[in-house]
Amino acid sequence: MADVGVPVSAHRDRILELVSPLAPVIVALGDALGLVCAVDVPATISLPRFDHAAMDGYAVRAADVAASPVELPVAGVVAAGDAAQVTLAPGTAWRIMTGAPVPDGADAVVPFEWTDRGADRVRIDQAVPVARHIRRTGEDVPEGVLAVAAGTALAPRHLALLAAVGVVDVAVHPAPRVAVIATGEEIAGPADLPGHVPDSNTVALSAAARAAGARETSYGPVPDDPALLLDQVATAAEAADLVVTTGGVSAGDHDVVKAALCDREGFWFGSVAVKPGRPQGCGLVIASDGRQVPVVALPGTPVAAYSSFRLFAEPALRALAGRFPEPTGRAVLDAEVAVAGDRTLVLPAAYVAPGRVAQLPGHVGHSQRLLADADVLLVLPPGSAPLPAGDEVGILPLGSGDR
Repeated sequence: MADVGVPVSAHRDRILELVSPLAPVIVALGDALGLVCAVDVPATISLPRFDHAAMDGYAVRAADVAASPVELPVAGVVAAGDAAQVTLAPGTAWRIMTGAPVPDGADAVVPFEWTDRGADRVRIDQAVPVARHIRRTGEDVPEGVLAVAAGTALAPRHLALLAAVGVVDVAVHPAPRVAVIATGEEIAGPADLPGHVPDSNTVALSAAARAAGARETSYGPVPDDPALLLDQVATAAEAADLVVTTGGVSAGDHDVVKAALCDREGFWFGSVAVKPGRPQGCGLVIASDGRQVPVVALPGTPVAAYSSFRLFAEPALRALAGRFPEPTGRAVLDAEVAVAGDRTLVLPAAYVAPGRVAQLPGHVGHSQRLLADADVLLVLPPGSAPLPAGDEVGILPLGSGDR
């Protein structure tokens, strides 16, 4: 009986055991977008930093306008950004702008809409309760409390909050460095030779690494020479946190990656129960600085290489960056889909309506056209019975930047 291979989840876990979050670095807020916060970050100042007006109007004592309508003399104007703190005398008002500090002695702000907007004297037509239209110091975020938790992938909204509470730099896990090495005589030789195939895998996997938030460097293509492959992997490991190879992992006479690395301690090569992409491999190489650099060895067929990157290499990148594993999305099948028996099946599909997808017709395992036309990759579990229309299935979203 043919070897079906280890489950997809088991191989993914095998790779994840090889990686851990990269050591934190300190960066300016402007350089932290998309990176993962490595430590809890407390507010260094309160937000708001001082009591300020929530609306344009007049700062008053609520007791002075309780019997409205009432007319009060206007002591002056307080604008946003004024540094001097002023005091409100009983029975007077200060004209105040949104964001301006509330005068000492004032306990409410009357909006312009409730007044005649007078300059020297103002008629106030409506009473206002204590604290109305005043934003109190620290009512949003008090000084010292948690602003952003460790493990947060920093989006613009998080950076805005950190800036607002006085943070100027932050400890983050850096973006992983990825080395991509494509192999094969058919892509390594001169482009004008018969039998040459353009190297689309380097382009695809390098772009996929960037889309996953990594910094990538491409090496190769490397011909089918184990010694050259070992040299290239060693070179790549010096400048990378993860090395991804493509091609040369099956059982053929020229499967250079397997031939070069299969006898090294800690490497595994074998079958994974997935279609396309059954042959896979992984292990660790030691860089000259002592770092253990994981290697993820993917098949060479372009569709299998890309889908395997999404299934196996991308989770490793997320782990290096300190991110939580990304759950598979979900969508509803528009039509029946056949499955692959004992293997997980990955199929290009397109949206026919929001949340509803249909498999694209054609040869799944080799068609780069189908992959380019797809909106998602269906990830179908092993099974013998076709999945009917209306079933909800796992998907890997594609689209802009494949995110």
